[in-house]
Amino acid sequence: MSAPMVFALTFEHWLFQAMALVAVGVEIWAFVDVLRRGPAEFLRAGQRDRSFWLLLTGIALAVGAMGLLMGAGLGMFSIAAVCVAAVYLAGPRGELRLYSR
Repeated sequence: MSAPMVFALTFEHWLFQAMALVAVGVEIWAFVDVLRRGPAEFLRAGQRDRSFWLLLTGIALAVGAMGLLMGAGLGMFSIAAVCVAAVYLAGPRGELRLYSR
């Protein structure tokens, strides 16, 4: 294999690892945010209950962490996991911020 090809493949590998690290950071943010909020806040905001979001973001965090630790980078399951975390951060979290405090 030629040197430019080795460089390109190495660059691609580390790029996917960096994106997976950012994705796990987003998943941790979503999971910790769900943990910090009480069940009553979810009911006041009219959202799904806390256990639903705790389960989804917990599974998303586990899937993203496994992908990162196994060296798979940002694969299909990791992309689905970060989408779950992003849905929570974009939707229910905003509503919860309005009804908390």
